[in-house]
Amino acid sequence: MSAQADASLVSNLLIVAGTVVFTAFCLSAGRIGASAAIQRMRERNLPEPASSLTFICLLGLLCGAITSKIGIHALFGFFIAGIMAGQSPALSQRTRQIISQMVYAIFVPLFFANIGLKMDFLAGFNWLLVLVVTGVGIGGRFLGAWLGVKLTKIGKANRLSIAIAHTPGGAMEIVVGILALEYGVITEPIFVAIVFGAVASSVVLGPWLAYSIKRRKQISVLEFFSHAAIIASLRANSRESAIEELADLAAEHEGISAVPQLRQAVLDRERAKGTAMEEGVAVPHARTDLIKKPLVIVARSGVGIDWDSPDGKVARFIFLILTPQGDDDAQVQILGHIARVMSDPGTRNEIWNAPDAAAIWAIVHRALAPQVVRKRK
Repeated sequence: MSAQADASLVSNLLIVAGTVVFTAFCLSAGRIGASAAIQRMRERNLPEPASSLTFICLLGLLCGAITSKIGIHALFGFFIAGIMAGQSPALSQRTRQIISQMVYAIFVPLFFANIGLKMDFLAGFNWLLVLVVTGVGIGGRFLGAWLGVKLTKIGKANRLSIAIAHTPGGAMEIVVGILALEYGVITEPIFVAIVFGAVASSVVLGPWLAYSIKRRKQISVLEFFSHAAIIASLRANSRESAIEELADLAAEHEGISAVPQLRQAVLDRERAKGTAMEEGVAVPHARTDLIKKPLVIVARSGVGIDWDSPDGKVARFIFLILTPQGDDDAQVQILGHIARVMSDPGTRNEIWNAPDAAAIWAIVHRALAPQVVRKRK
């Protein structure tokens, strides 16, 4: 008995050690190697996104096989592979978008179909267990998010909405439940309750979040636009120079002398994560202490600018959004309103065919007139 216990302990320690070593290697040298491989494929002009997609799938299979050999679930290997490849700057937004669509269109349905084929959810359904797991899950996630956001510098206006947004259970919750079920940590009725709890938490999110937003007062989004803050024909032909041109106009409009600092704030945000949307729209933005109220600069590029957009199209309609450092309300809402208005092909065509800045302002004014920004009362 003692020998078996010792052997089990040694086996578990080897699994833990192997997992730690494998993870450390993947997140250090492995991440650099994956990024270099993707960059090399781009330099050789291999067909995209097929090359990157094939490489990432093979990398996932390799990592899954290694983790399975170590003694842990293959899903952990796929998760690590996703981190290794996903952080590569050489991976374009268009390729990321296609990979994401493929995952949600193929792998996610197969994943849940596989779960449904393996167990009888109706037979394992227990009302009391489902209510307890759902209540504990939603309440625990909401409380954790609420406490977490209170420790940050985020304004009070957004704390409730952020906490509510973190309440849904997702695929990761179900994956952990599957692992626990396979290793006998939980029973089938508990797993069924976890799945129903995840679904229920996603269903209540919409109405609950809408309630929190309706508690705020409404402000017209047009207060942050100006007829003097429009560029009908952008001279820049690169992302960096376009941002600089937009920042210069913003500085002139607001009487800001620290123009280099304003430029740098927007460029730093752009380098951290691209701001291109689909259909030729880009929304570079930044929070800065250099302005006292939100400001939006509108620009149109005749030649189009490569902004690494998800659909691969060049940016022709560019909106620079600047908000004060402590204003956590306006930026996301302005982004949402611009995305909603510019998703209309008619609005894009009107702005594209507008003869001058005055005509562009009239179109933007008409399109955004019904839009409001909600602020804390």
